Amino acid sequence: MVLGVKEAIDTVQKDPLLFSILIKGMPHENELIAMRSADAVEKLTYTQPKWLAPHKRFLIDLLGKSNQQEVLWHLAQIIPRLSLSKKEKEQLIYVFESLLKNKSRILVTFSMQAMVDLSNGNKELKNQIFPIIQDLTKTGSGAMRSRGRKLLKQMETT
Repeated sequence: MVLGVKEAIDTVQKDPLLFSILIKGMPHENELIAMRSADAVEKLTYTQPKWLAPHKRFLIDLLGKSNQQEVLWHLAQIIPRLSLSKKEKEQLIYVFESLLKNKSRILVTFSMQAMVDLSNGNKELKNQIFPIIQDLTKTGSGAMRSRGRKLLKQMETT
């Protein structure tokens, strides 16, 4: 039986050792299992980002391999929560930049956010992605333009 996201979250909050089962569900061939697993992981790690640490390599690899847009949406929110080296951030920004060509506007918008989050505290990375965000703010969908304006302001003030 496939639990809904709320039930999965409640279960893992009671027994955090089950968190790895959700991680293992993210690349599942059953799209419903993969999507719900990714959604639950994203929601749980909003307040418990440290739970991601043992799964860092797996998640980074999954970002490069997955073709399920719902899983990718959640990975774009999850990946910036990881403790990453400068080199890892540079590589991940490149991956997210490639996702900007995806037909899913939600994925593009989340990828824009991930790139900005990854560049936080690094002037060199900010300078690299600023023109990309600026361009999408001018040429993207309504959601991309709106998010882009917020991200540009965020980048200018931090």
